[in-house]
Amino acid sequence: MGVRVRTEFASLESKSAVEANSLLNTGFESEGAMVLMPIKVAEQLGFWPQLPKSATIKPYETPGGVARLYTISDAVEIRVLTEDRISEPVKCALLISEVEREVLLSDIAIGELRIVIEDAGRGLWRFRGEEKARESMEAQYW
Repeated sequence: MGVRVRTEFASLESKSAVEANSLLNTGFESEGAMVLMPIKVAEQLGFWPQLPKSATIKPYETPGGVARLYTISDAVEIRVLTEDRISEPVKCALLISEVEREVLLSDIAIGELRIVIEDAGRGLWRFRGEEKARESMEAQYW
């Protein structure tokens, strides 16, 4: 099933924001907090089609082979939104994909957002330090 959480992304450049259901992808291993998003989401945040001057193109290993992704360091702040709680914001690097249709959070981003996956098959998660099991959001394709 996978575990997805409702997230809000705020651009640190334009101050625009967008909400999206994000897949917690522990296989998306990174050295810092990262979010990979489809072009349509990046466009709503003002990062596409006019990329910031700080953007670079880097190759990344993916399950489908090597992909070239547009990379922008410290581009967004991300928060998890639930019916009764909003997490503290976490600053993330942004990867923009021309082929991915879903927003993905890296292993480090998941940890910094204090998310604990309780049961991936049933889509259950919680915030670190709380007992309440929370249900996954539905997949959101862009």
